[in-house]
Amino acid sequence: MVNEITDADFKTEVLDEKKVVFVDFWAPWCGPCRMMAPVVEKVSEKYPSVKFCKIDTQENMIKASELSVTGIPCIIVFKDGKEVDRLVGFRSEDDFEKSVKKYAK
Repeated sequence: MVNEITDADFKTEVLDEKKVVFVDFWAPWCGPCRMMAPVVEKVSEKYPSVKFCKIDTQENMIKASELSVTGIPCIIVFKDGKEVDRLVGFRSEDDFEKSVKKYAK
């Protein structure tokens, strides 16, 4: 399951978590973002130990700006509240799942 989050709850949902969190920065007008959404959703169902969130950069610009997100889709991986990886651009399901496997326990 992928949780929709906002700038306001980013700290609670991502930075305060004691597990791995994949955050999908996206926008409704972005074609590759819309293609990436079902991939993230499908992979999220296979890895319950990992938290998956998405944040609409059109509605929530603060975190995207603070984290220097310049291209979307951009999936930032956080572990214990710290950025550990960044995936920019569309990824196939296999490619994305390989990235998730690196962090899943």
